[in-house]
Amino acid sequence: MTMHGILSDREIATLCEMEHPMLSPFVSRQEGKPSYGLGSFGYDLQLGRRILVPLGGVDVVLDPVQFPKGYFRTLDVEGTFDLPPNSQVLAESVERFQMPDDVCGVCWGKSSYARCGLLVNVTPIEPGWRGILTIALANVSPHPIRLHIGQGIAQVVFFRGARPRRTYGEKEAGGGYQDQPGVMLPR
Repeated sequence: MTMHGILSDREIATLCEMEHPMLSPFVSRQEGKPSYGLGSFGYDLQLGRRILVPLGGVDVVLDPVQFPKGYFRTLDVEGTFDLPPNSQVLAESVERFQMPDDVCGVCWGKSSYARCGLLVNVTPIEPGWRGILTIALANVSPHPIRLHIGQGIAQVVFFRGARPRRTYGEKEAGGGYQDQPGVMLPR
């Protein structure tokens, strides 16, 4: 009998230790600061090295239908990255996902960063989706926030339900971010 609802650490570990893991690399306990790895009812993601930083300018309109591709530059960061006040960047997770057809994930920011004024935005991780997550990070504080590469940035909580009629790759819209290799701009 398959149970539906939020997945516990045991269920997440089982899905991540299979031949085709739900996410990898998988850390079976909490490590680092801010922490990453398996929690009791979720998984804390690590912040990857590639960060897309917007270029200055007041005449740019960010339109998801016709996105200005030259508006961001890619940085390969080691150690830390200071996110300026009232700004946003796009980043990536270290982990690569391969979501089962009956599991979805919802992502939230970590409490230490939330207390600094960091908003983390990730769309739901849909059943059947594969790739590395793009994470939007917005600093709503009047002060810079130091981000630690390779440490925890967000927590994913996983839910199991009946397999949907169509998974991410089977959607009418085409699943444009399937097999995303890392941080990406809108397509």
